[in-house]
Amino acid sequence: MTEKSVECGQVIVSSSRTLGVNEASGLARIGDASFLVVDDEHGIFHCTGDGKSVQLDVGRELIDLEGIAITPDGRFVCVLSEDDGGVWRYRIDGHRLHGGERLGTLPPLSKKKNRGWEGIAFAAPGSLDMRTVLLAAHQAKPRRVGLFDADTLEQRALLRLPKEARKTIGDLNDIAVDGNGRILLLSGKTGRIAEMRLESGTLALVRVYRIETSKDDVPEGISVDAEGRVWICTDGKGML
Repeated sequence: MTEKSVECGQVIVSSSRTLGVNEASGLARIGDASFLVVDDEHGIFHCTGDGKSVQLDVGRELIDLEGIAITPDGRFVCVLSEDDGGVWRYRIDGHRLHGGERLGTLPPLSKKKNRGWEGIAFAAPGSLDMRTVLLAAHQAKPRRVGLFDADTLEQRALLRLPKEARKTIGDLNDIAVDGNGRILLLSGKTGRIAEMRLESGTLALVRVYRIETSKDDVPEGISVDAEGRVWICTDGKGML
C-alpha cells in the first residue's frame, strides 16, 4: 500500500442530532437505541439520542473519563479514566448502572502522570480471539493499541500502528471493533478514522476515512453497535 492509496473517501453521515452532553468523550449504544455516554468532567450519562440526557449516580467520583464500552453479552459496561488508567465495571439494569468494581489499571507507556489511554472497546469471542478481549487506544507518544484480558486486564499484546497509518492519522481519541474483528481508530483533530485488521499479531491498515472536524467541535468517541452501524460523538457541541 502506497501513501497515495491510503485515503479512501469521506464518511457519509446518515443522521445527526444532539446528544445533550456537550463534552462527550465516549459512547456505547444499549439495547433500546439509547446511549451511555461519558463526559470527562461530569461522569456517566444516559442519552436518548434526541437531546435528552440524565446524569447517572454512579461514576461521579471518577476523574477524566475518556472511554466506555459494553461487554458483548450486554450485561456490563466498563469506563476508562485517562488520569490513572483505571478501568471500572458496572452492571447494566435497563437505563441504570449498579455496582462499581475496579478491575485494575492499564499499564503506563510514558513517564507522564496522565496515563494517556483514551478509549476502550470489547471484541466478542471469535472475532479476534476465542475469548472476549478488551482493546484500548493510547493517545500519543507512543500511539499504541493494547489487547487485554477482559476480566483481569492482563496484557496480551501491545501493537504499533503500521507506517501508513502513522503518517496519515494523528493522536488517537477512541477505538471500536465490530463482530468481524474490524478495528476502527478515531483521530478527531485530524478528522480521520483508520480501519485496521489484525494479521499474525500485527495491525494492518485497510483504509482511512475522512470525517468533519472543527476547533470547537471535535469527534471524540466512536462505537459500533450490534447491527454494524458506526456512531460518533463530538466534544464541543455534543453531537451524535
